[in-house]
Amino acid sequence: MNPLLEGRVAVITGGSSGIGRAAALAFAREGAQVAIGARRQQEGEETARLVREAGGQALFVQTDVSQTDQVQRLIQAAVERWGRLDCAFNNAGIEGDAFVLTADYSESTWDKIIAINLTGVFLSMKYELQQMLKHGSGTIVNMSSIAGLTGGGIGSPYFASKHGVVGLTKAAAIERQIRHPSQRRVPRGHRHRHGPARLQRNVGRGC
Repeated sequence: MNPLLEGRVAVITGGSSGIGRAAALAFAREGAQVAIGARRQQEGEETARLVREAGGQALFVQTDVSQTDQVQRLIQAAVERWGRLDCAFNNAGIEGDAFVLTADYSESTWDKIIAINLTGVFLSMKYELQQMLKHGSGTIVNMSSIAGLTGGGIGSPYFASKHGVVGLTKAAAIERQIRHPSQRRVPRGHRHRHGPARLQRNVGRGC
């Protein structure tokens, strides 16, 4: 049976560990060439090495998704290496301070969580879509959370950011409609970021 992503080019953010690393390995196993972005260089390079050792093609670009120029650099690196962009998994995210009341929450931590978890998804989608629209197809998966569907006591900025990812994904999908690249969100439980098994089972329906 042919690999589901044979010849496709994918960008994965937050690829230095956990779900992001599992996604990079899963995409590559299904035939995709993978561009990995993450803030932690050593771990990100390790992910790329694991992909190559498994017989896949990968590159790593140190990327803070809250910074426009770094997001552009990651996507451009994929396009320059492999000529196009077909798939993206926008997974980068942080949790912030748990169980801190909104009235006591640090404004600087709020800004950081929103910048990475929500603005980072927006920036990634913006520049991914620009590439995908050049050849008229593509798939974007945005990592959300059960926190994007409910509320709770683990830190209001995280819940706000994940609700934002859900809304952003829905808006972009309606905006582009069926003639353009699709966007999807993946709700996840708080305890699954470092548990790759579920991701490995579900990634790879094609781009």
